Amino acid sequence: MTARTEPWLRRGPLWTPLLRLLSLLYRLGWACLRLAHGRQPLVLPRPVLSVGNLSVGGTGKSMVARALAGRAARRGLGPALLLRGYGSASGPRPLLVSRGQGPLVGPEASGDEAAEHASGRGWAVWIGPDRAAAASEAVAQGANCLVLDDGFQRRWQLARNLDLLLVDFGQVQAGEALLPAGPFREPWSQAALADAVLVSGAPKGMDAKALRAALPGAWTQGAVFRLDRRPTGLQTWPGGGRLPLALLRKAPVLALSGLGQPRHFEDTLRDLGAQVRPWRFPDHHRFSLAELQAPPGDAGLVVTTVKDAVRLPASWKPRARVCVLQAEALVTPAAPFWRLVDAALKGGTAQRT
Repeated sequence: MTARTEPWLRRGPLWTPLLRLLSLLYRLGWACLRLAHGRQPLVLPRPVLSVGNLSVGGTGKSMVARALAGRAARRGLGPALLLRGYGSASGPRPLLVSRGQGPLVGPEASGDEAAEHASGRGWAVWIGPDRAAAASEAVAQGANCLVLDDGFQRRWQLARNLDLLLVDFGQVQAGEALLPAGPFREPWSQAALADAVLVSGAPKGMDAKALRAALPGAWTQGAVFRLDRRPTGLQTWPGGGRLPLALLRKAPVLALSGLGQPRHFEDTLRDLGAQVRPWRFPDHHRFSLAELQAPPGDAGLVVTTVKDAVRLPASWKPRARVCVLQAEALVTPAAPFWRLVDAALKGGTAQRT
């Protein structure tokens, strides 16, 4: 199985006009929904930091959310990381997934993104579509700081001290188009509501100043930063043994992923010297044994992401070694970015730069 083709990537004399019409209807529906959510958001006596985007998937939200939670944990704030719980089993919400010492429930119950967060240490993890309810419960159980993963579309639920908006460079360069004619869930005008924009997938060597100049004006109302994925190591699957990144150098690799933007993962492997053959599935795909037993080619090494690893069947007996690429968020320029974050962690509001 390969990743599905997104609607806006298809072409045809009838298909393109239809997508434009549906995109217009989507815009009208979005405007009506925004009016319906006109209430004031809940204000809590705790710092709230939000990471989100205007587009569908693949911008690095989870990686940045963990970086913020880690920063708060190192400052002794006892953070809670809140997310919707996409792909989780039905049940009572909000649901506590981790108290900060590993997962309390399996990935089927929490969804893959929450399971990925729960594998870290130092922050609690909660899931629930109502961020205000989840935040209130987290505070009641001792959280002194709240980090929202994919929180931009839920601005009306919970007030925040810092709103970070992530976007893929290639998607911006392709122009503004709402679903299903394009990848954007909200008009670009909403980017002005963010305190800072973090751009992933930018060309190598493009610094923040050049990046800002390359963005349309809608994306430059606040601070602009570059976001990259910095590999930190490999872990064996299963087992979790550590392996050096040098293992990838000149190695034929199957890049197994179910991501919104798999090319970022694959490019990272190429930068590490791997000879990459993509093995793509749709975003959040639940891998079956039959699929995994039919790789698209031979390779001595299969490499996947932390998010994808939690969806691998425990009963899979791979013919090749399987490794999980560990990576962290690298934001540049770093100093002004972390000043914004630290000001928000102290309970202040972000200052535009």
